[in-house]
Amino acid sequence: MLFGVLGAVLMLAGGSWYQATVTPPYRFIDEQAHAGYVLAVQDGQIPSIDTPIDQASGGSALRERLATEPARRQDVWVANNPPLTYLIATGPAALTRALGVPGGPLLGLRLVNVAAASAAVALTYLLARDLAGGDRIVGLVAAGLVAAMPHLGFVASLGFNDGVSLLATTSVLLALARVCGAGVTSPGGRQVQFLGICCALAAASRPMALVVAAVAGALGLAVTWWRHQAPALWSFGWLAAPTVVTSGWFYLLNLRRYGDPTGSAALFEKFGREPEQSLRFFLTSKGVWESALRTITTRRLGVPLPGDSRGWYQVAVVVVVVGVVGATALVVRSAVIHRRHAKGGSVVAGALPGMAWLALAMVSLVPVLLTAQHRAGGGAPHPRYLFPMLPVVAAAVALVAVRLATRWSGIALVVAVSAVAWQQTRASARWLADNPAGPPGSELVAAYGTEVLRGAGLAAAALGLVLLIATIAGNPNTTVDRS
Repeated sequence: MLFGVLGAVLMLAGGSWYQATVTPPYRFIDEQAHAGYVLAVQDGQIPSIDTPIDQASGGSALRERLATEPARRQDVWVANNPPLTYLIATGPAALTRALGVPGGPLLGLRLVNVAAASAAVALTYLLARDLAGGDRIVGLVAAGLVAAMPHLGFVASLGFNDGVSLLATTSVLLALARVCGAGVTSPGGRQVQFLGICCALAAASRPMALVVAAVAGALGLAVTWWRHQAPALWSFGWLAAPTVVTSGWFYLLNLRRYGDPTGSAALFEKFGREPEQSLRFFLTSKGVWESALRTITTRRLGVPLPGDSRGWYQVAVVVVVVGVVGATALVVRSAVIHRRHAKGGSVVAGALPGMAWLALAMVSLVPVLLTAQHRAGGGAPHPRYLFPMLPVVAAAVALVAVRLATRWSGIALVVAVSAVAWQQTRASARWLADNPAGPPGSELVAAYGTEVLRGAGLAAAALGLVLLIATIAGNPNTTVDRS
C-alpha cells in the first residue's frame, strides 16, 4: 500500500509544483502579506496587522507589487495568524531569496505550502482507512480524491498558510478518531496525548484551526470520560496544556493588540468591511455553498475556466450527497449489527467505528459555521476555509464507492476528478499568461524555471495517478464488514 500512498502524495505535490512554478510572483493578493510575515520572522519580529512589509529585503518583485498598492495593503495584514507556518518557511524562503529567484522568499513559502498539503494527503489515507474499519482500499481512494481536488491543488501552490493548517487539522481528525476507537485496539491515554499535541499544532497554524482543535478536544475529553479510558483531569491537562504552552501567548498578544484573540474585528475595520446580513442568512444561503462546492471540486482558480461546466458541478453534488447519506446508512447498519453480535459474544470483522464517524461529523460542521460567520462579518467567502472537512467527506465518498460498488468505482471517481484537475490546470496556466498582473518583462509576469522544470510536476502527478490506480487495482479490499 505504500506505493499507493506515495502515488496520492505525488498527485498533489506534482500538480501543485506545476501550478507554483507557472504562477508569477505575487499574482494573488494575500501572497505579499504572507511573504512579509516570513521576512518579519526572519528579522526576529512577531508583526502586527499594521506592520509595514519589509520591501528592502523582499526583492524587486515585491517592491514592484507594493508600489501600486494602497497603504493598507503594504502591511502584514495576515499577522493575526500565529507564526508556525512562517517559522517553518524561514529556511526555504531564505534559500530562494539567496538564490535570487523571482519573488525572493515567496517560492520557498510556496514549497512549504505544497509539502504540508501533500503530507495531509498521507494522513487522509490513515484517517479513511481507520474510519473504514481497516480497509486500506477506502483509504487510498479517499487520499486520491483529496489529492486530485482541483482547488486544493491550486491553493497549495501559493504562498499561503493553508497547507500547514490543513495538515494540522487533518492530524486532529485522525487523533480524535483514534480516541474514539478507530484504528486502535485499546483507546486510552496515548491517544489522548496524541490528540493534545495535534490540537497544539492546529492552534499554532490558524485561528480557525484553533476552533476546530477546541471542539475536537472537547469531544475527545467527553468520549474519554464516558468510556472511562483515562482520568478526566489528566486527560483535560493533556488536551489543553500543549496548546496553552505553545500558542496561548500569541492569542493573548492578539487580545492585547486588537481586543479579541483572532484579530478579525480589527482586520475588518482595517479594510472597511461591514457586517452583511446575519449568520443564519449565510448558513441557509444556497448561493454561498453552491459557489464553495463548485470551486473546490471543479475549479483551479476562483474564476471560471474552460471546462468548468455546470455539468461537472452537478455530478459533484450527486457524489457528495450519495457519499454522505450512504456512509451514514452504512455506519448505522454496522453499529446495529455490531451491537447484536456483541450481545452474543462475537466480534464483527471490519465493523465501522460509529463513535468516530459521529465525532468527526460534528467537527466537520465547524468550518461551515466559521465560514458563514466570517461572511456575515463582512469577510470574503473563501472556499478554502472549508478544507478541514475535506478528508472526512472524501472518506465518506470512498467508503460508499468501495463498499457498495467495489474498488473499480473508486478508481473511476479518482480518474474523473483527476481529469477535471488536469483540464483546469492547463486552462489556469493559459489564463495566467493571458491576464498578466505587471508590465512585459517584469518579474510579476515571469514563470519560474524552464519548461522542463515546470513539466516535471505534471509528470510526477501523472506517475502518482498510475501508482495509485495500480495499487488499488492490484489489491482486493483488505478488510470488509462481514456482517
